[in-house]
Amino acid sequence: MSPPEPAGNATPLGESDLGRARDELAICRGVEPHQANLFEISFASPEVARAASPGEFAQILVAERPIPLLRRPFSFSRVDAAAGLVTFYLGEVGAGSRQLRQFRPGQEARILGPLGRGFSLPEQPGRTVVVAGGLGAAPFPFLIDRLIAAGERVVWINGARSAAELYPEQSLPPGLAEAVLRTEDGSMGEPGLVTDGLAQRLDGVGRVYACGPNPMLAAVTDVWRAARADGGRVGPLEVSIEAPMGCGFGTCLGCAVPLVGADARGPWALCCRQGPVFPADSLDWPRLLSQPAHLG
Repeated sequence: MSPPEPAGNATPLGESDLGRARDELAICRGVEPHQANLFEISFASPEVARAASPGEFAQILVAERPIPLLRRPFSFSRVDAAAGLVTFYLGEVGAGSRQLRQFRPGQEARILGPLGRGFSLPEQPGRTVVVAGGLGAAPFPFLIDRLIAAGERVVWINGARSAAELYPEQSLPPGLAEAVLRTEDGSMGEPGLVTDGLAQRLDGVGRVYACGPNPMLAAVTDVWRAARADGGRVGPLEVSIEAPMGCGFGTCLGCAVPLVGADARGPWALCCRQGPVFPADSLDWPRLLSQPAHLG
């Protein structure tokens, strides 16, 4: 892994606007199962849907009982503001997501959102590369819909360990300039990692977005840095990272992540307030990779 950039190069980070968040009683509209333990769940949540932007997340109170005690953070995967619907793409990885998998239409949950800072959108149409690994595909249908509607040419690189863990091909947003599927075991698409061949696709790209396991994001950052160092015309990289978020609005301090130049006193950021989307060059990747990821 490349060493972090000097502290002086870190991008100043703002905070999320908690005044936009709504705590809304939401009604399940349906659960769509996919392969393996993956599924999508949709809720009628009109106030949250009207306010949400790509890359932001919601805290879902699954049930009014002790387990799971805390709300669970999930990125918005699809949002239909006109219909008042929000959709989340999940895997059964913890107590909260297991219970959501058993939801039925009409069942209620409380949704607090939108929270966090999402992706920044290009000011002028151009070409974008989106890199997703496994469940890291979650925030991208919403983002890609916005990008394509604004005239952006979007290349989607969708990777996973196997075909069963890929975001469903039939659910890919329409209008993509290119869709690249990669699996580590070669069971679908091209064999290999999402970073294989990535450098060749970055030249002339105005913006790069990535989401997935933090080690994957560190590898994508290495490729991006190398492309820029070689003189490639590559725009900024934004990454949506994993961190254990308990409250979602900066009270519990459980999601602190190290920024470039961090030591025991700082600088640090709260994933729920300054993230979950960060400029890739603002993060201290070696220290970040030593921290636990979130539980679903």
